[in-house]
Amino acid sequence: MPALSGRQLACVEVGGGGIETVLLGGPVPVVLPGAQVPPGLPLLMAVPGLIEGSRVLAASNLGWFDADPAEELGLAAPADLLLNDAAAAALGESALRGGAALTYVGLGTGVGGAVVRDGIVVGANLLGHGGTFSALLCPCGRSGCLETVAAGWALPDPLPANRLHEVAAAVAGAVNAEPLAAAPLVVVAGGLARRHPALVTAVQTAMPDRVVEPSAAPDGVKSAAAWGLALAYEQVSVE
Repeated sequence: MPALSGRQLACVEVGGGGIETVLLGGPVPVVLPGAQVPPGLPLLMAVPGLIEGSRVLAASNLGWFDADPAEELGLAAPADLLLNDAAAAALGESALRGGAALTYVGLGTGVGGAVVRDGIVVGANLLGHGGTFSALLCPCGRSGCLETVAAGWALPDPLPANRLHEVAAAVAGAVNAEPLAAAPLVVVAGGLARRHPALVTAVQTAMPDRVVEPSAAPDGVKSAAAWGLALAYEQVSVE
């Protein structure tokens, strides 16, 4: 695990499938269900959607528009740091790999994408909303987004093998079409990837010119977002 400053942090990750708090800064990470922030700890939050400052401008899968996520969750104070969940997870995946440049694809209730280079998110809110992957209407209001063929809300459960390979092909097409996503390493993570490990292998088959890996986050956490939030918070604190 990357070294942290030693200050304890409460990292809350909000997703379509649930909410999780990871406490960092102690001897080992502590994972708690829901949004649980011990008194006195900085609150860092990772939330899907478009983020501006301390507000979520739009998170269609959550039904949040121009919302304070801490207020929505009944927390006593606003977040000290708020990031898009895919951006936070991408930063965390990079940190857990010693600062590697990478493209992150998060496949869960929705689809999130981000690109990290030199320890900085250089592209966020990528991949999920855009393209002409189907004729279906996306919750964002557009038609044909990658989410309509690769997000949990659009897929059957259980996921048959033929659909798994369709998802992998669509993900590969979206990554290859994104100019910022040129890094040789692609990380495929999220709830779908955890439930269907063969999906990572299928994306690798569809992208033979890239290295495709699963999440490096430890078992028992939703994603690497907590480590990305901690890194971003330290960067802001130094500034």
